[in-house]
Amino acid sequence: MLRRERKDLELALNVYAPKKIKEWGHIMRFLPIDQIQEGMYLARNVLGNDGRILLVKGTKLTKSYLQKLKELNYRFLYIGETPEDFEFRGPVSDETYTKAICTVRDSMIRAAKYQSLDLPAVIEVADFMLDEVMEEGVVYNIIELKNHSNYTYLHSVNVGVLSVLLGKALKLNRRQLKEMVTGALLHDIGKVYIENPILEKVGRLSAPEYEKVKRHPQYGFDLLRGHPELSLLSAHVAYQHHERADGSGYPRGLTAEQIHYYAKIVMVADSYDAMTSGRHYREAMWSHSALAELQAAAPEKYDPKVVSVLSQVVALYPVGSVVLLNNMEVATVCDVTLKKIKLKLLTGKNKGQKLELSRNSRLKIERRLS
Repeated sequence: MLRRERKDLELALNVYAPKKIKEWGHIMRFLPIDQIQEGMYLARNVLGNDGRILLVKGTKLTKSYLQKLKELNYRFLYIGETPEDFEFRGPVSDETYTKAICTVRDSMIRAAKYQSLDLPAVIEVADFMLDEVMEEGVVYNIIELKNHSNYTYLHSVNVGVLSVLLGKALKLNRRQLKEMVTGALLHDIGKVYIENPILEKVGRLSAPEYEKVKRHPQYGFDLLRGHPELSLLSAHVAYQHHERADGSGYPRGLTAEQIHYYAKIVMVADSYDAMTSGRHYREAMWSHSALAELQAAAPEKYDPKVVSVLSQVVALYPVGSVVLLNNMEVATVCDVTLKKIKLKLLTGKNKGQKLELSRNSRLKIERRLS
């Protein structure tokens, strides 16, 4: 690297130092909770363990709020400083997202207690999601705020949203999308039959514990196929989402030609969301790193066409990401669509200016900083 380029890079990274964050002005950022200060405002809702809103976007964060969120194991938050920072929308509306999480949670509780489901509620949510995700230009452009207790519910909904985006790009019709997303929302329903100490264990599972966890697709399939009003193909999504093309998956070790197309789509969505979600035993991967890992694993593990489409429907740099541009300036991502990325400059002579990058722009993102 030339001396001038190296100097510019060092300057850009120095400006990004956490102690400088306060100087950046009115932007929405995705920040580690340890870098968030009293007086900042939530730019995205924080959901509680029951899927309902714990803190609403626009809430001014106090010392007690931040302490409680840390105790609940929230590690990142979306932060904004003006009302316009709170208007961002993800691939589905906040209302639909919250309703979907509550529906998945209620379904899991009902399955655990009564071995039954409220399928009309799940199907209604699937329809809502389809209506919104099918809008033109929608991409998976946000990082949802999870903790250990609500992970399964949020993960199930995220997998549903991602699956619809993938299926839409792969030209599935609405009937097919509805069958697939219904299965995606319920793909982990079999986990209700696994003991909580195993699911909540911190650290590596023992061999017997892992064998129990590997049975959850079978448990889910057995439950779902007992509902004749549900498509058997939806049940097979739950059954096959941990299978892999080379036969190394579970529970049956199916190979590529034996795995249904819906499951091939959902397994990619499932793996991507798991990779980009921080857990107590694993750091979250950034979007571009997760995509690179999935691409490296295809076609041995995943359908390469599905993985290729994933790179088109998820944002490499989600909203709130801080990025380094090829002119050595630093910016934050304000919005992402299929065609454009909206940025706000944090450094340089045009600091504070908003701009849009298209595929043909000379100005490009070099790397993600946060």
